[in-house]
Amino acid sequence: MSTDVYQKRWRRARELMDAAGVSALFLVPTTDLYYMTGFRGHIGDRLTAFVLLPERRDVSPAFFLYPAFEKAAINRELLESAECVPYRDGEDPYRALTALFPEPDGLIAVDTRLWSGVLLSLESAMPRARWLDAEKIIAPMRLQKDAAERALLEEAQSRAGRALMELFAWGLTGRTERETAEKLTGFCAGAGLERADWGPVVASGENSAIPHHESGDKVIGKGEPVVIDFGGVYAGYQADITRTPVTGAASGEFRAVYETVLAANEAAFRAARVGASSASVDAAARDVIARAGYGDYFTHRLGHGIGLDIHEAPYMVGGSALSLAPGMAFSDEPGIYLPGKFGVRIEDILFMGGETAERLTAFPRELREL
Repeated sequence: MSTDVYQKRWRRARELMDAAGVSALFLVPTTDLYYMTGFRGHIGDRLTAFVLLPERRDVSPAFFLYPAFEKAAINRELLESAECVPYRDGEDPYRALTALFPEPDGLIAVDTRLWSGVLLSLESAMPRARWLDAEKIIAPMRLQKDAAERALLEEAQSRAGRALMELFAWGLTGRTERETAEKLTGFCAGAGLERADWGPVVASGENSAIPHHESGDKVIGKGEPVVIDFGGVYAGYQADITRTPVTGAASGEFRAVYETVLAANEAAFRAARVGASSASVDAAARDVIARAGYGDYFTHRLGHGIGLDIHEAPYMVGGSALSLAPGMAFSDEPGIYLPGKFGVRIEDILFMGGETAERLTAFPRELREL
């Protein structure tokens, strides 16, 4: 991302800060900080923090506090846009930090994933300040992706699809679930994806009826369904895909269930229109499954938002009144799970590019008998 992109995001954040009466935005190394600055870093025992302030002539509008020995890790965009303030081991970073706040009694929006110890130290250093969850500032911005973010998401899904195709060519029968998951992780790396901090889920036979099964030592037998749910990270953006092939010929019952899940996936895709509630998209898939007699076996929400985080807003779930808008990206992943028998899940990533949704996942959805 260019410096201009981050400056645009800072301007939008300041608009939201002003509307909420926020005097400072305080972020630590999370995906929110990456979104706002391009700096990745990591949360550790040494404080690293970004402070965005309203535009004022008497103070610098943005600060970045960091351990002095990590200067080389700061990206160019951040160095050029913020006043970077180092501190050395043995120095009190909170003393340096509080000096950056022009209003120590103001309302400060703090990172959702801030360690409690950091917040307690901030409260001790600034006893008159008031605190707000920064999600109220950042979430509305991240909810709608721009064209560059859409392109990165699409590329992430494409690379995941290439990895899955390699896995199918490698073969599943006779492999353990864990071996298969490790091989898939390798194929993802070969496709240029960084490792995700979850999965992969490889669930075969009866295990496929467990939505978030942990891949184990079970050997994948002939004629078994295999739920494969995995992802990776491309330029910070997440891939997420699920397919359920069969190692051999599918039974009539499995084929019927698979076709039902596929129809539910398609129904949700068609229901995803600008202005529709996320609950209605969930309901579109759920109704297909319920009419087929499997309503009790679709046990989770239809989908979740995706971007820099694998799970973020918007969520396709019953009871949500959130209306879909251009730029939103989310998963479409209905499933049917029959305990003691098998499960089926088909997951695509959708993007609201206009009035209707488009699929960022190009991998075929039809039943595969390997």
